[in-house]
Amino acid sequence: MGIVTGYLAQLVNNGIKLLSGGTAVSSSNPLPVAQTDGLSVSGTATSAAVLFTTSMLNYESITVQVTSAGTSCTVTYETSDDNVSWVACAGLSVANVGTGSYTTTSTAALVLQFARKALYFRARVSTYGSGTVTVVGTLSKVPVFQHGLTYIGGGASPEGGGVGTSPLAIGLDCRTSSKTSVTNATLVRPIATTDGRLITRLNSIPENEWQYAAASGGITNTTTAVTIVAAQAAGVRNYLTSLQLSSDALGAATEIAIRDGAGGTVLWRGKIGIAGIAGVSNIQFSDPLKSTAATLLEVVTLSASVTGGVYVNAQGYIAP
Repeated sequence: MGIVTGYLAQLVNNGIKLLSGGTAVSSSNPLPVAQTDGLSVSGTATSAAVLFTTSMLNYESITVQVTSAGTSCTVTYETSDDNVSWVACAGLSVANVGTGSYTTTSTAALVLQFARKALYFRARVSTYGSGTVTVVGTLSKVPVFQHGLTYIGGGASPEGGGVGTSPLAIGLDCRTSSKTSVTNATLVRPIATTDGRLITRLNSIPENEWQYAAASGGITNTTTAVTIVAAQAAGVRNYLTSLQLSSDALGAATEIAIRDGAGGTVLWRGKIGIAGIAGVSNIQFSDPLKSTAATLLEVVTLSASVTGGVYVNAQGYIAP
């Protein structure tokens, strides 16, 4: 140090001035000395306490290794500009290969990397169970950038999460049974069969489709309703997508109706003449008829004087 001071004095005496920050170099204004890359910090705790706090000045990242995680302990990583108010700081495991999620806490022995977000960084035991928690950190002048699990459109949003923050869906949800319904205006994944076929027909998976076949001889006891599909569980409706009608010659024309529930509201009504229906009349409902939730669908002929059989076949599906 004496040699350096003497050298500086000689330079000054020779008319050469060294400046640091616009001010002449002196003992009170020395030349800056570069900080060492790889500066280490560490801490140990046996209670809920701060393990270490370090300034990130002149550093761009920090690698933190939990060498001892204790038992049922949580380490929280935080950053601050004023060293008073702290917020959570997210880092990635060094074992990440592009599919890992960012984390602000750890509960096991591991190594995490954090980019500089503010002037100060700290590791803190936020939840203490038992044992010793030991953390070692290494500051680096090199910025870190890792590809973590990426979400498009505002971050991770699970099924049923808020609309507008959904991930870009690539896969489909394979189903052999109905999934739990989500609420209105929330995210939901498309569904598919077990071999990946997107469900588009009849608005349902095959396992939720139903069909009704006319009884032998058809409907002969007029004005007596016949259930074509039983009531489903609470919150689940029956949907009628297609209907096939045929009949013998009848003693009189009759109305025929599809009703919502036993003796309930008529959802569809038609008429069969005295001559009956030659062949089969196929009726498609592009907008399916739907029952009230947990309610059966029934068919009924409405003329007591009808003789001969009326044949009704029906297909549909169940859904909320």
